[in-house]
Amino acid sequence: MTGWRTYTFPVRRRAALVTMLSASLAVLAACGASSPVAVERSRELADQPTTDPTSDSTDPTTDPTGPTSDPTDPTDPTGPSTDPTTGPTGPSTEPRPPSDILDVGNAKPERSYDDLVAATVADLEQLWSTTYPELYGEPYEPLEGGVFPAYPERTDPVPGCGNDESSYPDVQAYVAFYCSVGDFIAYDDGDDSLLLQLSEELGDSVMGVVLAHEWGHAIQQRNGTFAQDPATIYTEQQADCFSGAWTARARNGEVDGVEFSDADVLGGLAALITVRDPINVSSQNPGAHGSGFDRVGAFQVGYLNGFARCAELIDTPLPLVPNELSPTGNPDGNAEWGDGPRGILTIVVGDLNRYWQLVFADQEGGFPELTIVAADDPTNVDCAEVESVDDGAAFCPSTNQVFYDAEYLRQLYDQFGDFTVGYTLGTAWSEAAQTLLGSPLSDEPRSLLNDCLTGSWVNTILPENGQPPAGTLASIEPGDLDEAIQTVLLIGDEDAEENQNGTAFEKIDSFRDGVLNTLNTCTDRIPD
Repeated sequence: MTGWRTYTFPVRRRAALVTMLSASLAVLAACGASSPVAVERSRELADQPTTDPTSDSTDPTTDPTGPTSDPTDPTDPTGPSTDPTTGPTGPSTEPRPPSDILDVGNAKPERSYDDLVAATVADLEQLWSTTYPELYGEPYEPLEGGVFPAYPERTDPVPGCGNDESSYPDVQAYVAFYCSVGDFIAYDDGDDSLLLQLSEELGDSVMGVVLAHEWGHAIQQRNGTFAQDPATIYTEQQADCFSGAWTARARNGEVDGVEFSDADVLGGLAALITVRDPINVSSQNPGAHGSGFDRVGAFQVGYLNGFARCAELIDTPLPLVPNELSPTGNPDGNAEWGDGPRGILTIVVGDLNRYWQLVFADQEGGFPELTIVAADDPTNVDCAEVESVDDGAAFCPSTNQVFYDAEYLRQLYDQFGDFTVGYTLGTAWSEAAQTLLGSPLSDEPRSLLNDCLTGSWVNTILPENGQPPAGTLASIEPGDLDEAIQTVLLIGDEDAEENQNGTAFEKIDSFRDGVLNTLNTCTDRIPD
């Protein structure tokens, strides 16, 4: 898998999600530490050398990284505040009314998400007025400049970020951003806006996720994070985490005027996958936002653990997966399709057998050598224990075979990349492992454990110091884990009450648990 490409997704489930994942899109979230806007979009990142962390441009309207600032300059709006307890506007702790914060301008087109945006802005201002003092021990300063939707018909000015005024093309280029000059947020609200497209395809909740992310950067400006000049990837990670924490608040019914469903949370996850960095871009590049695996992970940490955990991430950031191709790896990040000597089916099957045979080496009988069989009819396979392979692959205990839907896997491979095959077959091998372990789990808990066990295999094939691990047949390359998440988005339960496979959110969380920890983390889920 390499760069940005256009997808036409397999006809399976969730038409709106499928449509969104088919698009080649730019990064939504737009902020960083060393410039007032510090926006760097993924398409532009892809064209940059991965070893040059500097930029000489001083025009924020043409260079997304903006001017390089001197934090010792008292006129520098991104430098440390002269009084860290007063923030941009002086002492104040009272949240402003929404009408004073959201400046819709004089000719705003009506959008389905307008009410959600207004409710989100009001909630974020109120939320941070109480949460900020709890986390940072000082008063919260209201957003001084406000929030500005930009659109071509607007003649009321949008504040400038390093210049007098932001034109509509300025905002359109950045999609959404927080600017420390003037302490404001702006977003593209035009008819061709990426945000409008995402809201139509994924739901209006995307707007809440984006605004919560950008507000996170306003928090970083207030608490002095930008003055520390951390790598952009870490400020973005924390903003994704803050966004996840706010999304949990919305899902729990704690936001007046906003009611998020499981589908809305799924839309947030899908948006993060869509706006990930292209592969072969270093996570330490100025403006880097992270792989889809990393961005979704930060969002989930916030969703599950809350704002206090997010506040810790600048000092103790979450681990990052490699995003640069190995010099000895595949030039496009993909193994060839098929079961030839270098085909992805051969590689994955061989390494899954290697891994699980090592795991069960001390158990009598060990782990069997599983083989794969292409199912002519995915709904009717030659195994009494398997009803179908509708989710791609299934383990047959009586024959030690894994039946797979060859047409479906080929579509996933062509449109996302080779590790869609690795993840899908990996869950079937994990089912075989559960069978040998005598796991009594069923339905959702069993499916989620398969995700975790598959992640534990992935943990053993992650690169080491930029090189493929020794002694394995397979190796994770940049983009592979994003491909796994894209696959999960298709097969997870659409509603948490289904309790069959687990929602995409739950499945990704379990998969990440295995990838980032050890096998014991997964097997500890099996009841005694």
